[in-house]
Amino acid sequence: MPFIETSKDLLFVVLAFCILWVTVFVSWLLYYFIMIVRDTKALVHQVRSAVEKIEELTRAAHEKMERSAASFTLIGQAVKELITWGIQQKMKGREAKKAKKK
Repeated sequence: MPFIETSKDLLFVVLAFCILWVTVFVSWLLYYFIMIVRDTKALVHQVRSAVEKIEELTRAAHEKMERSAASFTLIGQAVKELITWGIQQKMKGREAKKAKKK
């Protein structure tokens, strides 16, 4: 009882061997596709965390700028008041000198 008696039997053996190799190739391809997807997922996670850190940094900088802007307006108003007071004092001094001369 030989294994291959006719050409049809040989065709079936070759077809079985080809199906085996196609299965191995598809499995190998699927494995690498899954690894690529996994690496892409890890990369997306890293990029997302980096973007979140940058967003947090810009938010903190924005808040600091808002606080310092409020302080600058307060300081600006104080300086304006001091200058106005100084000008008024200088004018009073000049008026007093003019009054003494007369």
